[in-house]
Amino acid sequence: MEENNNLEMTPATEPAPAPAPVATSAPVAEEAKAAVAAVAENKIKKGKYTEYTEHDLLVELITYQKKEAKRSGVIAFAMVAIALVFAACAAIVVPEIVDTLNVAQTTMEEANSLIGQIDTSLDNVNNVISDVDTMIEDNTEALEEAISKIGDIDIDGLNESISDLNKVVSSLGKFFGQ
Repeated sequence: MEENNNLEMTPATEPAPAPAPVATSAPVAEEAKAAVAAVAENKIKKGKYTEYTEHDLLVELITYQKKEAKRSGVIAFAMVAIALVFAACAAIVVPEIVDTLNVAQTTMEEANSLIGQIDTSLDNVNNVISDVDTMIEDNTEALEEAISKIGDIDIDGLNESISDLNKVVSSLGKFFGQ
């Protein structure tokens, strides 16, 4: 970076100092070099600029402002780069999220349809169970009636009738020759 050492500011109330005569002799040049070296060595002492001329302070201020401008540019560039990265990520991720949400919505609609079918099936199963209960109740009465009629049968009388029938059949068999 190039520093502008020709800048000189004076307060508005003070008259501008007369320019110093340019000396071409060796002792004046050595004094100028010594003054520049003294200023370079004399940076900040206890947080204050000391032994600086107005020109030196302005040069330091301009140098600081150039550094700050460079830092601000780097920060701005970094912010733009971060914004571009976020935009690229959003451009890649958002469509995937939208697709996933669409699939989830379709799946939920199918699940709701299946739940409706299951409800209908459960209603039909309940109706079948109700019909089976009705049939069992109806058949229980008929079954009880049949069991009571079977219980009313005289087994001894039936055995006696079978034995009589057996005697008659054997007599008929003898009669016909068997």
